[in-house]
Amino acid sequence: MKRKIVVKKIAHLAIVIPLTFSLSLLALFNTAFSENFSNSKIKVWGAKGNDQGKFNEPFAIAVDQSERVYVADARNHRIQIFDQKGKFLGQWGKHGNGPGDFEKPSGIAVNNDGDIFVSDYDLDRIQKFTPQGNFLMQWGTPGKNPGQFDSPTGIAIDSHNYLYVTDTYNYRVQKFNLQGNFLHEWGEHQPISTVRSFFNFLISPEAEGNFNYPTRIAAGPNSTIYVSDAYNNRVQAFSKDGKFLFQFGGSGFLGGSFRVSSGIAVDIKGHLYVADFYNNRIQMFTEEGSFLSEWGEEGEKIGQLKGPTDITVDDQGGIYVVDWGNHRIQVLHLNGGLD
Repeated sequence: MKRKIVVKKIAHLAIVIPLTFSLSLLALFNTAFSENFSNSKIKVWGAKGNDQGKFNEPFAIAVDQSERVYVADARNHRIQIFDQKGKFLGQWGKHGNGPGDFEKPSGIAVNNDGDIFVSDYDLDRIQKFTPQGNFLMQWGTPGKNPGQFDSPTGIAIDSHNYLYVTDTYNYRVQKFNLQGNFLHEWGEHQPISTVRSFFNFLISPEAEGNFNYPTRIAAGPNSTIYVSDAYNNRVQAFSKDGKFLFQFGGSGFLGGSFRVSSGIAVDIKGHLYVADFYNNRIQMFTEEGSFLSEWGEEGEKIGQLKGPTDITVDDQGGIYVVDWGNHRIQVLHLNGGLD
C-alpha cells in the first residue's frame, strides 16, 4: 500500500483561515441560502454498511444516458448501480488487483456507448467495463512517465471522445483516447500560498496551468476542461489541448471561494457545480466562473453535508452529490421535479 496519509496533513495546512473577520460576519455568510436552491427538492439514499445500497466512503459518481447512476463505493471495493430515485439495480467488483477488482475506486465516467471507465487511486490504473460491469481492458502502472499514474482520481470524457485523468500525486492532467493510448499531458507542482489564495491573488505566470493536488475534472461546452485544483482552492479551465483559459476561486468561506475544491460537474445549460469539501457545500457558477449560488452546511440531516467528494448532473435537473462522510448520496432537483 502506498503512502496516502500525507494528504490529511496537507489538508489541515491548506484550510487555515485568517482570523481578521468577526464571528458574526462568518455566521452571516455560512447561512447564505440563494433562490437557485431554495425551491429544490432533496432525496437521500444510502447509509454506512456493505449490504446492497449501502456505502463505506463513497467517492465518485456518474450518470449515463439511460439515467442509471453509478457510484464508486471506495472502501467496499465495488461499483453500485441505481436508478434516479436510488433503487438498487446491481453491482460489480471485489477487493483485489486482478482484472475487474478494485483497491480504491476513485473516479468514474461513462461514454456515449455506455462503457464505464473507473480509476483506482491505490492501484494506479484505469479500467474499462461494459454497462453490465464486464471487464474490457485496463491501462496504467505506478510511475511518472506518460500513461503511468500516481493516484489517479477524476475522469472526464468530452464530446470528441477524449478521456482526461487528474493524476493527483504527479500534479498533472493526462489525456487519452478511449482505447487507453496516451495523447497529451500538462501541469507541474505549483502551490499557491494560503494568504495569496485567501485574498484571491491567484493570477501569476507560474501558477497558470500548474496544480497542487488536482482531484476532479469535467468537460463542459466546446470541450472546455475544468479541473479542481484542490489544495490551491481554485478551479482552472483549459482547452481540450491543455491551453490555460482562466481560473476562479481562492481560499475562504465566502461565496465563490473554497476550502479544498473537489467534485465538479457541468449541466446542459453550462452551469458549473463545485463540491467545496471543508466548507461542506455545493457552489453554482456560470461557465465563465462567476458565482451564482450555494447550498449546504456541515451536518448529518437531509440537506447537510460532511465532506462532499464528487458531483454529477442528469438532463432532468438532478444534481447528485457524494456525501462522503455521511456514507450516502443526496440528490437535488432545482426544478422541483422529484417524486
